[in-house]
Amino acid sequence: MAYEELELDDLRVNQANDRHGEVGSEDLAIAELFRLHEAQMRNLAADIAAVGAVYDPPLVMRSEDIYVVFDGNRRVTCLKLLRDPARSPTAHLRGYFEGLADGVVIPDRLTCQVEDDRILIDNILFRRHTGSQRGVGQLDWNDRAKLNFVERTGQGGGINVAAEVERLLAEADRLPEGNIPWSTLTRLLSSEEFRNRAGVSTAGRRFRLTHDHGAVTEALQRITNDLANQVVTLGHLWNNEGKRAYLNRLEAEGILPRENERLEEPVEGPGVPRNPRPRQPAPRPPQTTFIPADAPHIQWIATQQRVRAIWEELQSLSLGEHPNAVSALMRILVELSVESYVAEHGLQVPDNLSRKVGAVSAHLFRRQIIDRAYYDELERMRLNDQLISVASMQRYIHSPDFAPMENELRAYWNRLGRFLISALNR
Repeated sequence: MAYEELELDDLRVNQANDRHGEVGSEDLAIAELFRLHEAQMRNLAADIAAVGAVYDPPLVMRSEDIYVVFDGNRRVTCLKLLRDPARSPTAHLRGYFEGLADGVVIPDRLTCQVEDDRILIDNILFRRHTGSQRGVGQLDWNDRAKLNFVERTGQGGGINVAAEVERLLAEADRLPEGNIPWSTLTRLLSSEEFRNRAGVSTAGRRFRLTHDHGAVTEALQRITNDLANQVVTLGHLWNNEGKRAYLNRLEAEGILPRENERLEEPVEGPGVPRNPRPRQPAPRPPQTTFIPADAPHIQWIATQQRVRAIWEELQSLSLGEHPNAVSALMRILVELSVESYVAEHGLQVPDNLSRKVGAVSAHLFRRQIIDRAYYDELERMRLNDQLISVASMQRYIHSPDFAPMENELRAYWNRLGRFLISALNR
């Protein structure tokens, strides 16, 4: 554990802070901290201005010629804005920080705890955040922040995924020559999105195969070989963008399990006891929002900041109370999702929503992300001028008479949900 005095200008507020997930720049990360915790941020800034110091050293890691903050982003943000109020995300906050900084000497150097071991940093983070003190101290992580942490690192998920993968490969006599770095493999397979792409699942706290056994073992053997031989390291898989880029490369090489190799029902993996009397599934709760509570979790990356905000609004707005807002946001969500996918894969498509939907669904079908039956259903929805179609979705925005109804909006999710999830996960 080393402590160094660093220039404030050399510290970077973390763009992948677990409090808010990945965003595209330091300024956006600062704005997110105030969007989520404005009252506590104001209290903390006032405390720092009053004492002229920060007593708890931030936890940082060097990245080329700067230091990324892993713990203490709120403290560093307040110091930066006290020294330069113009960086405040709103004019109102700028005035607030100008008032706090008036006549106060704000330090331009800060003692920091500097670590170069990312696993150690995550272990430190996991053991902190025990009290808020009305915003002056560290804030407890909320459920979303805890989920972001678990899905970024794979820690705290309840199942040792790396151990289960190693056991699976050992039984198939497909272990790599070197030792599998469990921490790196756990990070790669940190969420259901990434586990499913490799053909496994831990839903219900059970390790199961979602695809053909041979296809899964082949994919996992390649992945563990890459990790054991350091072709891919922890640094490559530090955030969701890096994990997705690696898995996309494997998919392009034909390594990952394909849609036509998906099992009708997941099967138990090795070392997991069979349940002779499976529980009856709980009744599905009524869908009161456009995106239901049990929808698959998207592993967001920095460039999807706005579409993520819309997704989360559609998880909270009531269909019964806000049908017009929901229908408008639904239309925006579809367009931003397909535009993001088109840009990511370099598709050449005319500037027309229906044709973009068609191009994306065709590309997903060619990649075997969706099957023929669902592709055909999307084509019918795209081309037919019926109640549940792209054309009717457009009328929700532009027609003064074509009003959305709750059951119609639910039907849109039932038919489009899988397409949106596939496009957003890219």
